[in-house]
Amino acid sequence: MEVLGFLGLEASGPMVMVALSVVLLVLLKWYSTSAFSRLEKLGIRHPKPSPFIGNLTFFRQGFWESQMELRKQYGPLSGYYLGRRMFIVISDPDMIKQVLVEKFSNFTNRMPQSTMHTSRHHMATRRR
Repeated sequence: MEVLGFLGLEASGPMVMVALSVVLLVLLKWYSTSAFSRLEKLGIRHPKPSPFIGNLTFFRQGFWESQMELRKQYGPLSGYYLGRRMFIVISDPDMIKQVLVEKFSNFTNRMPQSTMHTSRHHMATRRR
């Protein structure tokens, strides 16, 4: 089967399968780690993530214990990944005030107010 005739190469069925498998593995590796450079680009310290799961294993000892360990190892501004999703942790009171009060409009990655209101209303009606 002369698939790559213009290069003078002949490809057999197994050779094509191996080549496609290698390409698939390379793309899978790229996809599983491509999101993990965002914290570094922002200059935020974080534990080294694992492909696909991010820093999920960092939280083996429990969520709050891990948050304290994160602050101790990486400082008051740090981050982590759960899967491909990035999380930034701010534990300095002055920084928290800046984010939540003084520069609130600069931090746009939040739920819309209507969604938050609907969620609170839904939770209140579910409790009854």
